[in-house]
Amino acid sequence: MKRITITPDSKSIHNAIKELEKYQKFLEKQIPVFLERVAQLGVEIASVKFDGAQYDGTNDVKVTKRRDNGNYFAVVATGNATLFIEFGTGVVYPDVHPEIPSGVAGRGEFGKGKGKNRAWGYYGEAGTNGRIATNKKKAVVVTHGNPANMCMYLTAEELRREISGIAKEVFEYQ
Repeated sequence: MKRITITPDSKSIHNAIKELEKYQKFLEKQIPVFLERVAQLGVEIASVKFDGAQYDGTNDVKVTKRRDNGNYFAVVATGNATLFIEFGTGVVYPDVHPEIPSGVAGRGEFGKGKGKNRAWGYYGEAGTNGRIATNKKKAVVVTHGNPANMCMYLTAEELRREISGIAKEVFEYQ
């Protein structure tokens, strides 16, 4: 913001008030622009990360932005594979997501105890790491689980690095 110089007279104070009101209107106009830019960048980053994630199975994750309550945006990842890709599965991969929310099973705890096994099989797409084996009936995919790809976590970290630059662009006031 530019500097406002005030002298101790009513005209100067009145002009300063007018300038501050003008600046307030500018901020009110730019806040939604800023939030939209950050949310859109979040969608782009998270989409690339989910698309490139290591995952055995069908990667059906879709990333969108949702506007709630006026000046509030959420970057949302949906799909059956979302939590498996974000937090990982099985006990083979050593990486652990640093922010596992309550209600999300820890590594090796999902699937009625079968997640503790070093490998297991399922019917479906092999994805990036699965190996197709055949049994007497049909092909089965053998998996050792998936690493915690941390797509949303890493997106948030990247947004934190970019946010001040976006703010400087959007809120540049003449």
